[in-house]
This record gives sequence, structure tokens and C-alpha cells, in this order.
Amino acid sequence: MQITGIVAEYNPFHNGHQYHVEQTRALQQTDGIIAVMSGNFTQRGETAVFDKWTRAQMALQCGVDLVLELPVAFAVRSAGYFASGAVQTLAATGVVDTLSCGVESANITELEQLVTFLTSESSEFQSALRHQLQLGLSFPSARQKALEQLQIAGSEQLQSPNNILALHYLQTIRQKQLPIQPLLISRLGSYDDDTVPAASQGFASASAVRKLLQEENSLWQEQVPEPVEKIIHQQLQHGYLPMQNDNFSQILFTLLRRSTPEELEQILEIKEGLENRIYTAAHQTESLSDLCAAIKSKRYTYTRIQRTLIHLLLNMTRQMDWQEPLYLRVLGFNSTGRKILKEMKRKAQLPILIRPARQRNQLDGVAQQMLALDCRATNLYMLGYSLPFLRKPNLDLLQMPVQV
Repeated sequence: MQITGIVAEYNPFHNGHQYHVEQTRALQQTDGIIAVMSGNFTQRGETAVFDKWTRAQMALQCGVDLVLELPVAFAVRSAGYFASGAVQTLAATGVVDTLSCGVESANITELEQLVTFLTSESSEFQSALRHQLQLGLSFPSARQKALEQLQIAGSEQLQSPNNILALHYLQTIRQKQLPIQPLLISRLGSYDDDTVPAASQGFASASAVRKLLQEENSLWQEQVPEPVEKIIHQQLQHGYLPMQNDNFSQILFTLLRRSTPEELEQILEIKEGLENRIYTAAHQTESLSDLCAAIKSKRYTYTRIQRTLIHLLLNMTRQMDWQEPLYLRVLGFNSTGRKILKEMKRKAQLPILIRPARQRNQLDGVAQQMLALDCRATNLYMLGYSLPFLRKPNLDLLQMPVQV
């Protein structure tokens, strides 16, 4: 079987995602598409607008054949960790031969040249990078400035978030020597702001769709495929209102105000004085937006702060700095996906989890910890709903994969 992989969050699945899936099928002779998707928390440190099974159903009804979950240990990390975890997940299926990713620029030659340069990391680049970091810039900004300083061709491509992810995908493929070929597809429209472009200018971003949903603006219906519109209406009718970080404000402030700087320092990626900034801000602010604004600096971006707060919420400690996924968690599949799973059972390099409640004891110790973190993430996510009867526990152990 010739299988193509996609890395996504589908938060929610919108018309741009539909275009990506359709283009993937048009440009690639593929027998099926596997999407590895973030669970209930996302790479920007945000709660997913709808739970992972609902978003998997959206994808399955719009052209994806099999949805695997990217463990939260990678889903809420920086771009490098996120990309590495996702690509390694696809490679571990044993069936994926192509990775299709949407980018702002489909110039694969320049991206591959950047991969080569960044993999070698010359002494000149290392020196330029250290200098920019010493100026207090975040790592992505420091890297961009260092590349510009050395006049590296294509460095301007790293000003676009999806190009950055594509770069990390390519780096992982090369460093791990994975038998996967990249397929870059140019995105249409504005994918990184909250505005809704005119129909002739492409597609709205996921963040724009989320904003419309949260504002109860019916224009969101024009930005998603018809099957997704129906799924969202069903969710809203059952009381599953769009989730957002503010739903966890009280929980987070409780954790922050009861913690000492020394305790905060045990959380993953809190180091080098960040614990003191967080501690001080937590005792001077009353809202999450004010908290993040008080902590934000040239070095600590708003997105990194949001991710750090999710790490705190999930109690992701320094010991959870895992480097590779240890299982393949199935969220849903269609008839083609069922055939892919049959092939995976022969070729996969990691355990395939369909019934985690039965299978978790078959995992080794670290894999059990990784799965326990996924279960914790879902349990806490469900507490964000305002209606008590929606706050169901242990869904990761009870919910069967979606089948369409």
C-alpha cells in the first residue's frame, strides 16, 4: 500500500484542511491518508476547541482514512519536538511513504538547503545564534536573526510558522534517516490571523474559525465543509460549547498561587528564572491574558508561556522530556483505514492501541507513563465544560475509536 501521512491539529477542521486533503490525493497516487493529530491540547498552548474524537470524526468525514493521536508529551511542545514526535509516529506505522504538509512556500530546494545548513551548524552560525540569544531573543527569533546575519539563502522562509514546521519535518526525516518523502503543498489564504478573507483570497485560519465560534458568529458555517458543520451543530446542541483556555483560569491560578518558585521549577521547560517571573505575575494579575502579558518578553513568547501553563496544568515535569513516541493510539478510521490498520499490524514498529484499557498493561513502564499523561490530559480537559454532566472521567479508557 502507498500511504500518505499528514500532521495536523484540525482545530477545527476547515475548508483549508479540505483543500489540503484534496490536493494530497490529486498530486499523490496514494491508497490512503493517515493523519497524526494533536489531542485535547495544542502546540500553541491552547485547549482544542472540540475534543479529539470529535475532531477525528471531522477528518474522517472529509477524506482522511485513519487518525492517530500525537501524544500530548509532544503535542504541547515547541515546533521541533512537535514535528519530531509527529513524523516519528508516522514512520513507526511502517506503511507511510510520503508526508504531505501545507506551507506558505513550496520551494523544497530552499528548505532542504536550510536543513543542510542547520544540521551542520557551523561555528559561525553557532556564534551568531549565541549572540542573538544573549540579546534576550526567543530561540526562533534568534535563529532567524542569525541566518539573516550570515545572509543564508531562504532564511526569510522561516518567518512563516508552517514553513518552520516543514523545516523540522525535513530535519527529522534526515536525522532519523526515515524512508519518507516530503510533499509540500502551498496554502491558500491567511492561516495565521483572526480575519476572514474574501472568498477569492483563500481560506480562513483555524484561529479565525475558533473566534467566530466563540463569538457565536454564524459566519463560521461558511468556513468549514458541510459534514463538519453538522458535527459542530450536534456538539453545540448537546452543550459542548467551544473550549478555550479561560475555562481553566481558576484551576491554573489555584496551582500557581499555591506553588513556590522551587516547585514551579520542576515543571518541564521552566528554568533560568522563568519560575520567578511566573510566580510574581501570578500574585499580581487576575486573568490569564494579563498573566501571560506580564510574563511575556523578547525571550519568552506568548505562545511559549501558554504552553508552559498547559505543562503546569498537566503536571508535566522535567522527567517527561521524552524524545520519541512509544505507541500508536488510534482515534478513528473508515473502511480504508481498517485495511491500513491490518497492514500496520504486520509492519508497525510500535504497539497499536485501539483498546487502551485492555492494552496499557502490555506497555513498558515509560510507555505507560506517556499514556497516563494522555489520560490525565483528557480528564482535565473535560473539567472545562460548564455543565457538570459533561465532565466525564476516564474517556481514554472507555471511548472506542470513531468509525465512519
